[in-house]
Amino acid sequence: LYLIGLSLAIALPIGISAAIYLNEYAKTNRITRAMRSSIELLSGVPSIIFGLMGVSVLFPITQLMGIQTVSIILGALTMAVVLLPLIIRQTEESLKVVPSDLRYASLSLGATQTQTIFKVVLPSALPGILTASLLSISRIIGESAALIYTMGTFISDKPQLDQGATTLAVQIWSLMSGEQPNFELSSTISIIILMIVLSLNITVKLISYRLNKKWSVS
Repeated sequence: LYLIGLSLAIALPIGISAAIYLNEYAKTNRITRAMRSSIELLSGVPSIIFGLMGVSVLFPITQLMGIQTVSIILGALTMAVVLLPLIIRQTEESLKVVPSDLRYASLSLGATQTQTIFKVVLPSALPGILTASLLSISRIIGESAALIYTMGTFISDKPQLDQGATTLAVQIWSLMSGEQPNFELSSTISIIILMIVLSLNITVKLISYRLNKKWSVS
């Protein structure tokens, strides 16, 4: 829970802000095309590369905070970078779906562009933003490669942000990489992960359907 909460707290504001800038403010030019290409490129990078990046680039940052080993904070920073392409792309697609007539109507009534974005565009794009958030949670739950290097495989009853910890997916790797692999426990954890991810996906569909239905009626 610490990992999920901290990762989303870092990635969501940055990702949503970047999507708003690219879709609402930035003009189409070489810079924006390069930014979008970079986002597409990041979305295809293997997770283990992000893990190595976390150790080499982000670990010195956590050292400045007095953390001298792998930790939940380091894992969250790494996962935030992993999630950014997903959040930016999903949010930007949601913003593009919002009809331009809503923007023009708001501006014609005297609202500023900033007011239009926060009071008209973002509420209309909320189902897509919520989808990005829940898909991000699913990604965190199922991630292992990036977290092995940055958060470790430590099991603790009372995890601390500045200490190492583990996740269900990492625990599967730990159980299967030992001298005596535990297939039964690994299979059980795998089923739990699948059930959680499936539940999140169903929740995304239900919430998006209800929000879209509510706004279409209003």
